[in-house]
Amino acid sequence: MVNHPTKGTPFKLNDYSTCDTKYVVYMLKCPCCMAYIGQTIRSVKMRIKEHRNNIRNFKMDTATDTPVSRHFHNQGHNLSQLRWLVLENIVQPKRGGDRKKILGQREAYWIKKMNTMAPLGLNDYWSLYPFL
Repeated sequence: MVNHPTKGTPFKLNDYSTCDTKYVVYMLKCPCCMAYIGQTIRSVKMRIKEHRNNIRNFKMDTATDTPVSRHFHNQGHNLSQLRWLVLENIVQPKRGGDRKKILGQREAYWIKKMNTMAPLGLNDYWSLYPFL
């Protein structure tokens, strides 16, 4: 069960995930209740590690300048306040199909559902490309 970052509405999660799970849509949360939705084909542990490194080594206008790291820097949050969870696992479709495309579609779904586009959230864009 996860709550909407700003409204508090509960959502039931149907998947079991570990830090080694791949092909996931995940959510990062900060202490001021803002959230970021992302996706990865690698283990979620590796992707979260990258977010943590970007926060730790933040420098404006460099590769570490991401919406999440910039927010943590500007708001004075520290790394220990970063929270994350997996929202959905994307399994290989039984009849084939493009798993990466489905991953992108589900990321867009969760960005919309959780209302994480700036200024209410930390996502600065979302793509319609997976739907084409």
